[in-house]
Amino acid sequence: MLSVRGATLGLLVLGGLMLAGDWALESMEMRPRGVVEGMVRSVHVSSPQSGAEALFKATGCTSRFFLAWTTSSDSFRLRYRRTIESTLRFHPEACVVVFSPTLPVNYFQTFWDLGYNVIVERPDIRALLEGTPAEGWLREVERHREGKYFYSHVTDIFRFATLYRYGGIYLDTDVIVMRDMGHLENCVGAELAGEHGEAKILNGAIMAFPKRGSRFLWDCMAEFNATYRGDLWGWNGPELVTRVAARYPRDDGQLRILPTLAFYPIHWTQIKKYFAAEALEEQHAVWMDMQRHTYLIHYWNKVTQDLVPESGSLMYKVLNNFCLMCNETSADDGLPHSEGSFAAA
Repeated sequence: MLSVRGATLGLLVLGGLMLAGDWALESMEMRPRGVVEGMVRSVHVSSPQSGAEALFKATGCTSRFFLAWTTSSDSFRLRYRRTIESTLRFHPEACVVVFSPTLPVNYFQTFWDLGYNVIVERPDIRALLEGTPAEGWLREVERHREGKYFYSHVTDIFRFATLYRYGGIYLDTDVIVMRDMGHLENCVGAELAGEHGEAKILNGAIMAFPKRGSRFLWDCMAEFNATYRGDLWGWNGPELVTRVAARYPRDDGQLRILPTLAFYPIHWTQIKKYFAAEALEEQHAVWMDMQRHTYLIHYWNKVTQDLVPESGSLMYKVLNNFCLMCNETSADDGLPHSEGSFAAA
């Protein structure tokens, strides 16, 4: 793979609609209305080649990771940067594209200077959905936008369309990668399993579809368009992935469902106790199990964002054993705060 180390990040950020403000991950009440409105109403004015496409062409990278950051750049803490660090620790030749309307385009210049291919790309939903089944949903967006969870639903369709168009692995920003994921193909993970280990609820927070044009992702976009409900948070996200997956025969090559230990080794209802230095023997047993079977851990930021991992806890180990710039510290993440800012000026 050709590295483009030393180039200026801004040269590769060619495409995408420049957006002001913020889109949302959680609910309409938590985010300003005007941002998503501008995102889905504006005429597509991006360059013919997006920043992601330019990066792929310049580097020839075949391993691609996509993330989205939708809140302010000031809230991008060390624990979220560790998502990128852990990804690159196991995939140093990968291209990492962080879609964000708020992060400066040179935010990850430090990674770039070290020879890693990480860029910020301005999100353009209209361009991503063009020619997909979800294009119909976008045409009706005026009717949908009043729904309570509209902002969250935009990010649901965004991840399906991104992987369908580019191929790669999508990661939420509240995950830590623990091993090489390069061989995963057409994979989603079970968030909750039944009594005998059978998948009951799937989740799209992590999806691995390295080849463009996945039939499963196409069907997810078609389901999104056909059955969209603005009044239910999970209907168009985890429940949609679960519904569509139920139509696919096992081991047909189009879809592989991984057990809970692969992506979601700790359920969101249990994650808080793993930030505390208590019941350490139990935590150590979980840690050892994860090292054998887990590709990454989703630590459910919605319920843990205000928690500081205590030294010795499982989450302290997770956040500090898969880093690249391990000397960078933050009180928010259980370590003394260091002077200076990571972000490029």
